Amino acid sequence: MRGTGRRRAAFAVGPLLLILAACGSQSTPAQTGANLVTQGLKAQLSGDAATAEHDYQQAIALNPNSDVAHFDLGTVYDEQAHKTQAVQEYQMALVIAPNFADALFNLAVDTAGTNPPSAEELYSKVVSLQPSFAAAWLNLGFTLLSEGKADQAQTDWAKAIAIDPTLASRLPKATATPSPAASPTPKAKR
Repeated sequence: MRGTGRRRAAFAVGPLLLILAACGSQSTPAQTGANLVTQGLKAQLSGDAATAEHDYQQAIALNPNSDVAHFDLGTVYDEQAHKTQAVQEYQMALVIAPNFADALFNLAVDTAGTNPPSAEELYSKVVSLQPSFAAAWLNLGFTLLSEGKADQAQTDWAKAIAIDPTLASRLPKATATPSPAASPTPKAKR
């Protein structure tokens, strides 16, 4: 479900980082950190989670205020099924950048099972920031359904399907509860 939006942030930043790296021979800790984020992303995309994790941690050590490094480290932790660590990294990214929609989304996915009201709030913020984020509307519907708000869930699912009709297959078939296949699951996304 999240295969098209979660990893979006670092791809947008990646080309800018390469330009900045080429602009001068002396780099600041922030620039070095940005280069490490780019390296980490390359490692992560090639399936080398250990190197990606190390690069992101080094980037954070150099620039603790890198929301992208915290976010990307969170996605590595999600891929490794280290949900607690992923949640901590998404929360750090949001302390730095409170309107980081992908971090809000991933945090909502990771907490929906244990704290539906918080996930509802997070998904609602995502769709207020990015009204065309279909997966957020879909997941908001599942969260609302888990809270017994079936009518609101139906409304949000309709919004998700209007944006991305392929999501219709993720909806439950005339039941009050979604099937396991329709439940949100963490995946890396950019």
